Amino acid sequence: MTISRLDLDGVGQPGAIAKRIHDLLPDLPLDFDIEDLCRQLDIHSITELDTSAFEAALLMDINKAAGSILLASGSPPARRRFSIGHELGHFLLPYHKPHAGQRFDCSLEDLHVLDPREKDRRKRIEAEANRFAAALLMPPARVKSCLASSGPDLLELVRLARDFNVSKEAMARTYVDVHPEAVAVIVLRDARLARVYRHPDRFPWIEPRIGQPVPADSIAHRHRLHPGAASGVTDCDPEIWLGERVARRVDVLTEQVLGQSQGYTMVMLHAEMLDE
Repeated sequence: MTISRLDLDGVGQPGAIAKRIHDLLPDLPLDFDIEDLCRQLDIHSITELDTSAFEAALLMDINKAAGSILLASGSPPARRRFSIGHELGHFLLPYHKPHAGQRFDCSLEDLHVLDPREKDRRKRIEAEANRFAAALLMPPARVKSCLASSGPDLLELVRLARDFNVSKEAMARTYVDVHPEAVAVIVLRDARLARVYRHPDRFPWIEPRIGQPVPADSIAHRHRLHPGAASGVTDCDPEIWLGERVARRVDVLTEQVLGQSQGYTMVMLHAEMLDE
């Protein structure tokens, strides 16, 4: 089955457009060919360039009759795929239009902007393009249907990232949103907090701030794992990550660590909350 932009007429929000695509193409595999989908939706070319000026860019005429995507060469395949989804989002969202004579040039940092309430227009539309890419590549209902019944686990997150052909960090953002348990994923770089993903209504506030060292009493501080190796799921003192006041609301907090390359480490926290 094929699809065209006419099939998306009247739908204007990131998640709704992605859902309409999957409703119209229910047999898409988990790791579907996003470049083929782009061609059906009037993206005429996807080209790689040897550049450090951007991670991905979108060229289009003022009426959005057609578009072209440019990608920085050398990106890992999973990131490349998300970048394409991000630029496709800019193209399909009707109110995403660059200033006259300009194009969408998106940096690697832009691919991590998530808050749709950003006051800065540019950051806000980058967040919306990321929400579209995530919903397109990792439909929440499909990810949820693939969860095991044994509880949150970083190795499950790794498996899902492989099955959906996305990066582990991209999957982490969806994982914490769709998992029925209170889960948070923390990305460390050189033993400092780089990014934190949690469901704001299910997982409590995490005390250490971005840029601060990983807590000295945490399991992540002690573990030195090879890339791809995961620790066991281990109970830890909730005050290590949550602070004294918030920790009183937690019955059990577990921590698990995944080794990554280039100084990165991924930490998963799972909180069992006390009845309030």
